[in-house]
Amino acid sequence: MRKNLLIIGCGQHAQDCQYLILNNLYERKTPLTIQLLVELDVQREYVEDFLQKQSLQPKQCFFLPEKDRDNPAINSDLLKLLEEIKTQIDGVLICTEPKAHKKYIEWAIKNNLDVLTDKPLTAPPVNKTGPFQIRQDYLDITNWLQNSKAKITLMTNKRLHKAFAYLYEQVKEVLLQCQMPITHIEISDACGIWTFPKEYELLENHPHKYGYGVLLHTGFHYIDLLTHFQSLNHLIDCQEDDIIVNACGTTPYDVLHQMTDTHYNRLFNTDFFSQEFKQIDWNAYKQYGLLDLISSFQFIKNDAVITQASLTMIQNSLSARTEFVDPLNFNRGISGKQTLTHIGIFIGPLFYARLSYCQPTELSKERPVFFYGVECYRNSRLIGGNAYQRQIFKDFVELPYIKHPVSLNYISKEEIVLNWLEGSAPKTAFSSYSCPINLTYRVFEEIFKKRAIK
Repeated sequence: MRKNLLIIGCGQHAQDCQYLILNNLYERKTPLTIQLLVELDVQREYVEDFLQKQSLQPKQCFFLPEKDRDNPAINSDLLKLLEEIKTQIDGVLICTEPKAHKKYIEWAIKNNLDVLTDKPLTAPPVNKTGPFQIRQDYLDITNWLQNSKAKITLMTNKRLHKAFAYLYEQVKEVLLQCQMPITHIEISDACGIWTFPKEYELLENHPHKYGYGVLLHTGFHYIDLLTHFQSLNHLIDCQEDDIIVNACGTTPYDVLHQMTDTHYNRLFNTDFFSQEFKQIDWNAYKQYGLLDLISSFQFIKNDAVITQASLTMIQNSLSARTEFVDPLNFNRGISGKQTLTHIGIFIGPLFYARLSYCQPTELSKERPVFFYGVECYRNSRLIGGNAYQRQIFKDFVELPYIKHPVSLNYISKEEIVLNWLEGSAPKTAFSSYSCPINLTYRVFEEIFKKRAIK
């Protein structure tokens, strides 16, 4: 079991996820040591306040100067320290904003250290490098791994999420029974994150100013799920030999023409936004990353379409945000986030299954019971089974070793961390990410082609 860890990044997500999981394990007598924790100096007070409340304390912290936020190379002083302590480390957790992943992944691989990294694998500043760098990063990492003992695991927890896993098994059962492929997949997710004008220029957590956006934020979970489900076709010798991709989307430039300063001023009873809009660099906003994405895919085998799929990711969707916040605090938490998720899967005329989830966290006066609903419909007279069945998965559940209820998302992330610590993570191994990373690249390629035409 891995016991001596290096943690890169300790922002809000890491505090709510990786560090919380490790701290809970430590309090249950799991022998863990954080040899070093790395974060930006601008986050020092925030991180130190967080650490004061934890049982698991790092042996030392290293705070990077702000100029290293976008440095493609590891800070020289940090690199010197890493070289000094690398023999004391047996695992690296990378929890930074993904544009910083690659340099730390490279160091870990070349030092034969296993990595657990947040999704996506990398997020290069595509407004400078172009979309090809997404694929190149994957190829670079693949090549480094060939000469290393290291292994990489991605935190794509929805593969292990109880509700999504149940949907997967129901589809798999009918697919194998009928020896017929998935013919259609539809996935949509609306995350309800309302970013105000000018905040796009300041935002470092899930940013848009580097050219990537929703597809490499929450969206990577769903493009990964799409390929995860579609790969079931490979079990019955329906592996695609080509994929046709179409995609379009909106940037902050578009969204701020949908909702103008007039709308903001009227909603918040102010004239503040008139000045804000005058200060916007509109040409820059055109190059920012996607807020909303509509994409479609055709998986082809021997010139015939086997599966059609659609993926819709919407950030500019229903939100409960109602007031201004300090942009620095905005980086640390999402105000008013609302989640609406739908997945539908067809096996031709024989079977349909769908998953639905809604989390209106701040719109309801009474706290609702959040749940994932999975419904399955069968042509039961032909293939047997129940014509209709429904399974409910209550989202927030009690665990004996945590003081407050936790979500199914948390539980699936905990499973990945535990598997990784124990040296076994077959469902999230690096070898399974070729298709989702390739499709991500292909979507960006389509988006950039449309930008060039404009």
